[in-house]
Amino acid sequence: MRLGLAIVWLLAISVAMLTPGGNFPEPSFNSEDKLIHLICFGGLSFLWCGVGVKRADVKGLQGRVLINYLIFGLAAGIVLESAQLFIPFRSFDYMDMIVNGIGGALGLLAYFKIPTGKIGLD
Repeated sequence: MRLGLAIVWLLAISVAMLTPGGNFPEPSFNSEDKLIHLICFGGLSFLWCGVGVKRADVKGLQGRVLINYLIFGLAAGIVLESAQLFIPFRSFDYMDMIVNGIGGALGLLAYFKIPTGKIGLD
């Protein structure tokens, strides 16, 4: 179930970030865009950190959890933000990329702090 949610979340973020702009509403407050990036990549990292990992075997930041975090918590944010350079009416923003990384780190932290068995993701 976790893998399915992680794939859907990744696809949704990819579509949202790579859809040509122009008709999107402007954020209602200055930091709304950054908050959205933080939530999107925090959720992405949280979901992917546990893919292919047995929760009982996780003793810290090692092995599969680290690989999943590096790919989906950090690299995905860099790649998707950079790809916006080639999308009409979209713009690349270093701050978005940084916030994506912070969100990814928060997702990793949440993976270790939230007992996933209680919310049915493992």
